[in-house]
Amino acid sequence: VHFDYAKNASKNKKSYLAFAELKTEEYLGLENESVDDLLAEFMGYLPNLSAMNHNQYYRYHSLASEIMERAGVKKKKSVLDVCGGQGMLASFIPNAFYCLAEPLVNGISGTNLPFEDASFDYVVSCHVYEHIPQHERKLFLDQMIKKARLGVFLLNPFEVKGVYSDESLELILENIGSSWAREHLECSLPQIEQIKEYALKNDLNITIKSNGSHVASTAFVFLDYFAHRSGNWPVWQEINKFFNEKYNNIMSSEEYPAAYLIYLEKKY
Repeated sequence: VHFDYAKNASKNKKSYLAFAELKTEEYLGLENESVDDLLAEFMGYLPNLSAMNHNQYYRYHSLASEIMERAGVKKKKSVLDVCGGQGMLASFIPNAFYCLAEPLVNGISGTNLPFEDASFDYVVSCHVYEHIPQHERKLFLDQMIKKARLGVFLLNPFEVKGVYSDESLELILENIGSSWAREHLECSLPQIEQIKEYALKNDLNITIKSNGSHVASTAFVFLDYFAHRSGNWPVWQEINKFFNEKYNNIMSSEEYPAAYLIYLEKKY
């Protein structure tokens, strides 16, 4: 099914999804001689990653870099991307075994993962945790930890003093109407102390890194909106490409980050 879905997505020019679905099929293990050839072909269809929306690029680039740094080069690692949308992360880690779990895209549950425990080296979740109601967050973390053999990467916004989180979300909601901003407000941003407490209770090592700049991230939300309104996509791409290629390594703010990149590591 994933193999056929990948080919259909490619025909409909959904290149990120096509590649992610083919990688998912590869992980699930369907024996098909054309898979390797199609992977190479689909990679050729991928857009220039550096011309991607800056906020998305920064997240996936950061996450991919952290995964590759921890994975090393000795063995090809497996990654489960929970609620990963169109599976854009797969394009940033093409040499890993990758599986997309996104109920709205490929029918694999993101809240009841249909895999055996410790099925993947790493389980990742990118800008999902803040959309989960508070009473379900522990269950969400429990599930990811169970499916991971080595650890869990969690990249998402957290409550940070001094960045006017609620006010900026209200500004975005009022002027743009973004549903994700409404969910941030309704669910409320998680707190770093809660994750630290979870790690302590579950005997997990925890690494926390600031990620991005809240100011830059908010500004790019409005840049995307007005680019969409004007339809001037070539200029939008050039601006994003410039920031992604020139400023990517100097965009992070320790004091006012857009998010935190957290690694929960199992102890052995």
